[in-house]
Amino acid sequence: MGTIWWINPVGTAAFDEETLRAIEAVRAPHHRPVVRHLEDGPQHLEYRSDGQRVIGPTLQLARAAEADAAQAVVIGCFFDGGLRELRECLGLPVIGMGEASMLLASTLGHRFSVIAGRRKWTAQIEQNALLSGMDRHLASVRAVNMTVPEALAEPGMFFDRVRDAARSAVDHDGAEVIVLSEIAPPGFARTLRSELGVAFVDPGMAAWKWAEMMADLYEREEVSHAEVGGYERPPPVGDSPAPVNPPIRAT
Repeated sequence: MGTIWWINPVGTAAFDEETLRAIEAVRAPHHRPVVRHLEDGPQHLEYRSDGQRVIGPTLQLARAAEADAAQAVVIGCFFDGGLRELRECLGLPVIGMGEASMLLASTLGHRFSVIAGRRKWTAQIEQNALLSGMDRHLASVRAVNMTVPEALAEPGMFFDRVRDAARSAVDHDGAEVIVLSEIAPPGFARTLRSELGVAFVDPGMAAWKWAEMMADLYEREEVSHAEVGGYERPPPVGDSPAPVNPPIRAT
């Protein structure tokens, strides 16, 4: 049985249980999840500055996963912070929760909408859609105006607002697929699908199943990201090439 590490890039275990629950709902028996969070760090990643802070510690955990012969690593945040940096430094597949969700959504309908917590998140989600080439499929990003702490404290209210925002995205934005930026409770996707008649992507399930696919390909055919061009591996510390033009020093 191979392992897939899921790294929640926050300094709290508050999201680990719901993550494992989402994984177990769809997990293939030959893949074993290892869910980890950072020993120290922000409680959530609503701000870009916090997202930058956790890239280093997340990379350290991902290196531990590779040393442990894991077959894939998932970054458990819809913003996908550090996704490209980790791919640059590791050989095993690295999956971003947001990227995997949007890629899956693009196969389920012509246009999709993302339901986010706050307007603050909209710019980063739209920019990530552009980076992954998914912007042409993105109908809208709709916010429910709740912070991460508020959503944790009032999950019922949060998902009621998600339902309303999803209905508006379908009726007014032309969305055929709804992508949630937070892992949903059991049965929520099925309920929303029956109410609205559209496809629904839960980011936890999407990221895990994408990771399973990549883990199988990595194990059987060593399929992973390219190591030339954008994901070229940096040289070891101390082996960096000298600059082409030496710096000019004051006399």
